[in-house]
Amino acid sequence: MLASFFEDPIFRAFAKERPFATMTQMVLRLMLNQTDVDQLFDEHAEQQYHRSLLFSTLARLVSSVVLGKRASMNAGYKKMEQELGVSITAVYEKLQRVELPVVQQLVRQSYRQSVAICKEIGSVAHNDLPGYTTRILDGNWLSGTEHRLKETRTSTPAPLPGKSLVVYDQRYQAVGDFFAMEDAYSQERSGLDDVIETLSKHELWLADRNFCTLKFLYAIASQCGVFVIRQHNQLHGIEQGKLRKIGESETGIVYENKLRLPEYDGQQITVRRVVVHLFKPTRDKEVEIVLLTNLPVKKADAVVVSELYRTRWKIETAFGHMTTALNCEIKPLCYPKAALFCFALALVAYNAFAVTKGAVAAEQSRAESEMLSHYYIALEVSEATDGMLVVLPAARWEEMKAVSLESFATELRTIASSIDLRQYRKSVRGPKKPPPKRTNQRKSVHVSTKRILDKRKEKSY
Repeated sequence: MLASFFEDPIFRAFAKERPFATMTQMVLRLMLNQTDVDQLFDEHAEQQYHRSLLFSTLARLVSSVVLGKRASMNAGYKKMEQELGVSITAVYEKLQRVELPVVQQLVRQSYRQSVAICKEIGSVAHNDLPGYTTRILDGNWLSGTEHRLKETRTSTPAPLPGKSLVVYDQRYQAVGDFFAMEDAYSQERSGLDDVIETLSKHELWLADRNFCTLKFLYAIASQCGVFVIRQHNQLHGIEQGKLRKIGESETGIVYENKLRLPEYDGQQITVRRVVVHLFKPTRDKEVEIVLLTNLPVKKADAVVVSELYRTRWKIETAFGHMTTALNCEIKPLCYPKAALFCFALALVAYNAFAVTKGAVAAEQSRAESEMLSHYYIALEVSEATDGMLVVLPAARWEEMKAVSLESFATELRTIASSIDLRQYRKSVRGPKKPPPKRTNQRKSVHVSTKRILDKRKEKSY
């Protein structure tokens, strides 16, 4: 039965002409499998329960909007009305009350599945420091929503639905964890207690100075983990020894000494203090970056530590991809739980893209996969998936439940091997030139483009 589905001429036609839409559909069918998602809900939900609307069906509805297959929640509801079996009002009420621990488990499950598939494909990027698994931690604020709440309709400030802490695994280029915070004004550090509960041995944590707290640093060290975290101005210690020049990196001259941290919970440790004197100031006009690490020198000297910290930008790039390529913030969803659920499903979709890029890396090289544009991948998914599901309805895709992970990975590699990547590559531009200084002409607020071009022709003669 399964072989007949993959050998179906319609499936093969889509796999050839719309390869990323086909692979993404395959991966998301696995990640948002009805049985697994509803079982996850049953195990972790505390107050909500299944009645007429299944959690898996709700997740598919929101993901259709996140992926751009539907223009809005209302448009998605109209397409799925019969499957949903409830009113649009009931859908919104369910979204408003989605339990965030369930949403977190949905992201974690998608990460586990991404790792399993990538291992089977053979597309693991070996870019961790030997002996450690890298975890990049950063916060993400959801932007303002529409003024749908009655209390916000007469005010101009943008209603902020919340924020989250996200953990990124650069080895699989996937999001490993998600910690939601409903209060947009809450400090990022308030979510660190939840992060600390997930710490494991031999992890290397990279983070910005907002996460430089004694509790977090000592927690990582006590779990036999290591960190490279930028020092916060409010965290002080006793410097030991003068700064010694170690070398130069691409961004500046690197120095090092040691710092004795203040005592915390009956413990006290000494860490390495790596100082980078930058060749060019940062956007905030800073000329120096100070990093704290407990990495052994034999594992990474100061220059390597500074380069490790630079990889932190990968999680910010991931956020940028989700903002430009996916509808990770659905503006009408003003309730915090609904908005955070939407963002979490964008993380799931990002993990699905990571798997498809992993298949390309295995078949056509890692360098080629790095040049793929999330925008063009998402564009194909949004344009081709609806037609694909018309000619290959959900009942046919259910046949994939019988496939082994090995066969699933083999099919992904088969599709990826024949993709013409030219139409999916990023558009690389040269360095930006400084904008020319403009003259302020108060008497003229507009100008005719045709007259400008006519004057250009006159000058050329």
